[in-house]
Formats: sequence, C-alpha cells, structure tokens
Amino acid sequence: MADARSIILHEYPTSPYAEKIRLALRLKNLAWSRVEIPVIMPRPDLMPLTGGYRRTPVMQIGADIYCDTAIILRELEARFPMPALKLPGHEGLAQMVAGWTDGRWFQSSVAVIFGEMGDKVGADFIKDREKLSGRPFDVNAMKAVAPMMRDQWRARLMLLEERLQGGQGAGAGLYLVGAKPGLVDVHAYMNVWFMQQNVPDFLAKCFETADLTKAWFERLQEFEGQDPETITSAEALEIGKHAAPRLVVATTKYEPQDIAPGDMVAVAPDDYGQVWVEGEIVHADSQRVILQRMSEEAETVHVHFPRAGFLVRRI
Repeated sequence: MADARSIILHEYPTSPYAEKIRLALRLKNLAWSRVEIPVIMPRPDLMPLTGGYRRTPVMQIGADIYCDTAIILRELEARFPMPALKLPGHEGLAQMVAGWTDGRWFQSSVAVIFGEMGDKVGADFIKDREKLSGRPFDVNAMKAVAPMMRDQWRARLMLLEERLQGGQGAGAGLYLVGAKPGLVDVHAYMNVWFMQQNVPDFLAKCFETADLTKAWFERLQEFEGQDPETITSAEALEIGKHAAPRLVVATTKYEPQDIAPGDMVAVAPDDYGQVWVEGEIVHADSQRVILQRMSEEAETVHVHFPRAGFLVRRI
C-alpha cells in the first residue's frame, strides 16, 4: 500500500506528458503508485497539494509535490540514481531537447491529431483546453492546417533519424546519445507515442523512411518496468496531509531578483496553464524553486517547480 515514501503519479492514461514519466519509471524499474485524475477539471483532491497548478502529470512523494516533467525527472534521478538516465552526453542537452519536443513538436502533434479526430471531442473538453491554453480550441482550423502540420511533424521525426544515423556511424546508434537510453530519449519518445496512440496509420507511413527511428521506438516500448498500484485521490491527499516535507537547505544564493527564504512569491508556467501558485520561498537555485504552502486539507507541503519555463514574481 502506498505511503509517504512512495512515488505517486497523478496522471491519466492518454496524457503524453504522463507517458514521458511512465517511460522513465519503466527504464529505472521503479515501484510506483498512480492516481487517475480526470482529463479535465475539476480535480478537487489534487488542488490542495499543488496550490492550483493544473497541468499533467504531478508527482507526489509524501508532502513533496513536483509540478512539471522537468522537475519530476530531475527528482527521480536525484533520489534513484541507478540505473542512470542522466548519462554522459545528456547533461543539459536533455532539457534543451525537451524545450523542442514539448514546444514546437508537440504543437504540430496536437494539430495533426485533433485535425484527424476533432469531431469526436466533446464540448467540455474543448472548453477546458481553451481555459488551459488561453486561446480558442478551433477544430476546424486544425483540420485546415493538418496537411501542412503532417509535413512539419514528419520533418521533426526525421531529425531523430539523422541523429540515429550519426550515432550508428560512430558505433553507438541504438539510442539518441550512445548505447543506452537516457533523458534525451525520454523526451523525444513522447510525441512518437502520442501519434501512435491516436493516428497510427500516419506514424506507420512516416516510419517507412525512418527505419532506425522505428527500431529505436520499438526498443523503448519493450521496457516493461513494474506495474503500478492504483490509489484514490483522497488516499493521496491523506498521505500528503500526514507526511512532512523532506528537509532542504533554505537558501536563495545568486538569485537575480534577490528573493530570500521566507518571501512570498507566485510561480506559473510561462506558456500555457498559467495558474499562479502562491507560497513562501524555501529554496531557489538556477534549476528549482520550492514553495511552502499550508492549507486545512493538506496541512504543510513543499511544491517544487523547475526554473526554465516558469515565472517567479513577488506578491
């Protein structure tokens, strides 16, 4: 049964960002628990833990809450370093690649997928995603640009093929950087998986000229890992309420904004889902910011965010 030491992933099966973390858990062969959250809001048991952050997935270990795949992967690697995913050659590069896979490539994935299946999407989903993105979720517009976005999507896939060809020439082309799977592979896998789940015929057509990428993707899918235990959102909230956050050095050395431990700030993504989470600064460095939050439902939690891609402002 899950407890304060368990990895708990708040996710839903069709989320491509959650699949990124599920792959990392399989590659590291870690035991974990899952809470299946609704695809759309509300998520009443999760909001007291995150302070309102609404993107998927969220990782919980006791009273420490990790928002965004970047900080989740960083924490998994820190707590469970073996087998390593931050391999030689992946340092720094992995997060640079993530900016591309989670940005431009994901946008073209969305256009292709919803251009294909947009008529099956319910009004509640459209309304929720419009609120999340801050712009219209226009299925007709996606249909109109889908042929061009298929071109764009394939062009991005073929960059993986080029990388694998280059690695093969150097004698280590099984994965994108060397002979073992690492963080770069985890990030690049996401959009290929997303397309396979939704428009598999198009992916199969792309694979006709990307033999190495097809083999790379199939190798990653062969990793099985451990089957997760499913718990309820109420059980996860109760675990957080009765746990204490992990001790962390209270420091904000070298902060450009001169924020200090104890200052009240708000944190939000810099692109979409811009819900500002407010809390007291516990720790901040170039790659992480930790807020302490207190509420009746969750008592005291530490909410962790990455720095790249997230805004911090005083309140």
